[in-house]
Amino acid sequence: MIRRRYEGEADVDLLQTFNAEANRATDGCGFLHPGDIAHRLFNGNKLFDPAEVLTIWEDESGVAAWVLVSPRHAGFDAQVRPDLRSVELETRVFRYAEAETVRLMRTMGIEKERLEGEAFRCDRQRSRRLVELGWARVEEEPWALNRMRLEHLEEPRLPDGYRIRAVHGVEEAGALGEVHAASFGSTWTAELYRTVMESPGYAPEREFVVEAPDGSLAAFTVTWHDPVNRTGLFEPVGTHRDHRRRGLGAAMLRYALRAMASAGMEYATVVNEGANEASRALYHSVGFKPWHLLDQYTKPL
Repeated sequence: MIRRRYEGEADVDLLQTFNAEANRATDGCGFLHPGDIAHRLFNGNKLFDPAEVLTIWEDESGVAAWVLVSPRHAGFDAQVRPDLRSVELETRVFRYAEAETVRLMRTMGIEKERLEGEAFRCDRQRSRRLVELGWARVEEEPWALNRMRLEHLEEPRLPDGYRIRAVHGVEEAGALGEVHAASFGSTWTAELYRTVMESPGYAPEREFVVEAPDGSLAAFTVTWHDPVNRTGLFEPVGTHRDHRRRGLGAAMLRYALRAMASAGMEYATVVNEGANEASRALYHSVGFKPWHLLDQYTKPL
């Protein structure tokens, strides 16, 4: 088995195929949607070179495991092929992920007291492995991976003057950066978001926005497709702080759900943080139901 760093765009396709097949084998228990890989690599780690944060293990059958570290969040994603989930390999992968996360945090001057991670509640093997390696489950409401079947979809309804559309292209990077920042209190520039839009896996026709009467952007969502499992993903979903409580999020989701169905998807998924009642209520209002629960874990540094 060899271990190597991210080498380019082909690796995104490689890992997305790996995760699609793993999800098919496990009914979505323990593995990220393929769209999450591109999102976390190029959006969540927008300040890093992908080769700094993504490591891949390969054997004669292809990808054996991969690790994506997220120093700003003091955590990482670690995925091991379902048929290779031995104690020895998972332990090796996790110890590597922990060490790489801490190394990059120190390089960036990021000071935190603990690492943060998660495990699907249905994945008892992962939960046991984390405890054996010194992690402790956080006693709080779990996050939820919600799913719905794409049938009997409602028409979106918007307040007068608003409209929903797909993004035109990179010429909208500045406006998209602004609505992303105003939705989450994050830092985005036109240059940073243009880089995301030009990254592997992103497609402007799968990012939807609500346009306000004055032409500015009031809400957005990026959607991702897994053709192997015919499952779409919403990640992220946000509404500008000046346009909330107007039903824009629900209308935008309904519009995007219909677009997913037209593209051949049979299911849609979205994650909500356990303590975020507003996002949970939004997703349930359009038809999502909890599918898998994810417990949060921490480990002192």
